[in-house]
Amino acid sequence: MFVIRFALLSSLFYALNVSMIPLIYTFEVSAFLFLFIRFATTFSTSLFVTKSFFSFKKIKHQRLGLWLLVLSFLFGIQSWLYVEAVKYMSVGLASVVLFTYPLITYLIVSLTNRRTLDMTTILMFFIAIIGIAAISQSEEGFYTMTIGIVLALLSALSYSLILIITPRISQLGNWEIVKYTTLIPALGFLFLFFNQTGFYWPQKEALALSLISGTFFAIGMMFYHISVKKYGPVRTANIGYTEPLLVLIFGFVAYLDTISIIQSLGVIMVAAASISIEKRQLTQNNISRV
Repeated sequence: MFVIRFALLSSLFYALNVSMIPLIYTFEVSAFLFLFIRFATTFSTSLFVTKSFFSFKKIKHQRLGLWLLVLSFLFGIQSWLYVEAVKYMSVGLASVVLFTYPLITYLIVSLTNRRTLDMTTILMFFIAIIGIAAISQSEEGFYTMTIGIVLALLSALSYSLILIITPRISQLGNWEIVKYTTLIPALGFLFLFFNQTGFYWPQKEALALSLISGTFFAIGMMFYHISVKKYGPVRTANIGYTEPLLVLIFGFVAYLDTISIIQSLGVIMVAAASISIEKRQLTQNNISRV
């Protein structure tokens, strides 16, 4: 019961965070400023949770520091690609495409480990490709939707690399990793914002909405880590698939975002393929531990 509660709260706040992006864009807020506020809020939360700033003793090994730098870059680029994707497609469909990351992760791990893909896995990839093609059928235009899909897929690829690299720094706690990998993106996006606009600040309402969105993101991450710590990543990940569904619902309620029957079938196909691959990967991981 509690695992469902914590995991659902995590999905809820993550969904609220991304669902606010189109609203924030109406105030002509720079994506760089929005992302700076998101990462700065998350970094501040990590300081509060860990009750410490930086301990360079924990990253005295050069390889550990290098992986943290790589993760910092990937966290930043993954977030930027996603918020850019929302400029070209609805936030709900962008979230669905982002959740192809289990397929991409499985493919990368299989190729690097020279693992042969069985027919079921190949079929799931084929279904996902057809689903993405169905999602691209939009009144907004094929070209515009394609740009959004490509950006969302690149965001999914970046997130897959994050999942693959993170175990290499497992000696750090979850919130320690968050602390060391959010400061650099926050400072980087602040620099890009000032370089883009000078010292121009948008309306107070826009700043307030960006701060609320960033707070939702930090709260979602907090509930995610609580759920993983108490009940493990498998059960948490299974419930995490409610996030794109919630984003689709919020998009319809807030922005009257609608999807066609063909796009609905595409969403179902992508979700089915991603969930199937995720379960196969989790099963293989559990078997390898035995």
